[in-house]
Amino acid sequence: MTSVSPSPPASRSGSMCSDFSSSLQTEKLAHIMGLNSDDEVLGRITKQLGRSRKIACLTGAGISCNAGIPDFRSSDGLYNLVKKDSSQYWSIKSGREMFDISLFRDDFKISIFAKFMERLYSNVQLAKPTKTHKFIAHLKDRNKLLRCYTQNIDGLEENIGLVMSNRKLPLSSFSSHWRNLDVVQLHGDLNSLSCTKCFQTFSWNRYWSRCLRRGELPLCPHCEALINQRMNEGKRTLGSNVGVLRPNIVLYGENHPSCEMITQGLNLDIIKGNPDLLIIMGTSLKVDGVKQLVKKLSKRIHDRGGLIILVNKTPIGDSSWHGIIDYQIHSDCDNWVTFLESEIPDFFKTQDQINKLRQLKREASDLRRMMKAQKDSISTPPTTPLRTALHSDNDVLNVKITSLNKIKRKILSPENSSEEDEEENTNMKKRAKIRSTFDDKTSLIDPADQMN
Repeated sequence: MTSVSPSPPASRSGSMCSDFSSSLQTEKLAHIMGLNSDDEVLGRITKQLGRSRKIACLTGAGISCNAGIPDFRSSDGLYNLVKKDSSQYWSIKSGREMFDISLFRDDFKISIFAKFMERLYSNVQLAKPTKTHKFIAHLKDRNKLLRCYTQNIDGLEENIGLVMSNRKLPLSSFSSHWRNLDVVQLHGDLNSLSCTKCFQTFSWNRYWSRCLRRGELPLCPHCEALINQRMNEGKRTLGSNVGVLRPNIVLYGENHPSCEMITQGLNLDIIKGNPDLLIIMGTSLKVDGVKQLVKKLSKRIHDRGGLIILVNKTPIGDSSWHGIIDYQIHSDCDNWVTFLESEIPDFFKTQDQINKLRQLKREASDLRRMMKAQKDSISTPPTTPLRTALHSDNDVLNVKITSLNKIKRKILSPENSSEEDEEENTNMKKRAKIRSTFDDKTSLIDPADQMN
């Protein structure tokens, strides 16, 4: 497979990054077809990823396909699933209509929506995070993840310990709360239900699951409690009605309940987050709000000399993304992560492994300095007993260094450590035997002869 060479770098003002990354920027979207380790441009992009300090991610349904959750627009996506199963969804004219707020005007369509969402929720409960999800978690572990903005509603990132934006942040100390978020859910969370009237959120339970499976939206317990309280106090209900619970996702045509929070947080990331790389994965970028998010991040990152890359199997329209996205890598997201693991293995070491290796290097360096200082402190040739003592001290230091090297090898490649340990033990026995022979010979020398 071949890749399209990048156009000459665009002129960016105020670049703060190296010429290496700036030279990779393009004026026109360049396409890299497939994953080839011999591709020079792909190799440079991969190395730049390893050098980046603050990485922003934008993910779509494509990163969850390998977990068994269908995307939206592919041939096997949710939109086409609705079209194919016309016997069940015959009143829904298009897949997009299944996620449009207008369907709440028709009770029959509401019933179809409830059944469909319960089916999707059940599939999500069986899904496991993919390699791409784990890659995002690894970025956090390496302290390289600025923020992950996701269009997905499955919430699989939470299963691997990432902090989700599935609750409203307080206005006071907003910045500190925002910094603690790992994943910003742009389109809501399927794993919770929200009331259409009071907007309270609730976790799913078996009773509510059965209601949706029957095509019914359950009544909101919070609204019911408020009305019962007014009635018990002898107050009129003032025509109040009870809201119903629906999946806590954002539908087409409705106001985004977290719009202000996301906008405020995005501005913080752009101004103070200092992102130097944006990785877009598993999305064809069709939603207007997401397009605006990419454009805002792109301007800031390009000004700092960084890159914007898109990893997706489906090509996107070039003309609207020239000067915004530098490269599209045509690949499955999980396959791309596997490619990265083979090309930059050091990048995938855990922070704990890195800390242990640093500690081992420091200890080995200290031991070598001790050995050098001990040798330098002997200005005249020592007598045989002193030489023997020196051998003994050096043996202790050598044993310590050997032990540190063993631990280091086990951290880096546990599968090869046993063979190397066996070889090292054999060498140590040989050295000990030679030294023992030497000591036996020197012990036979008459001290008077040594004086002469």
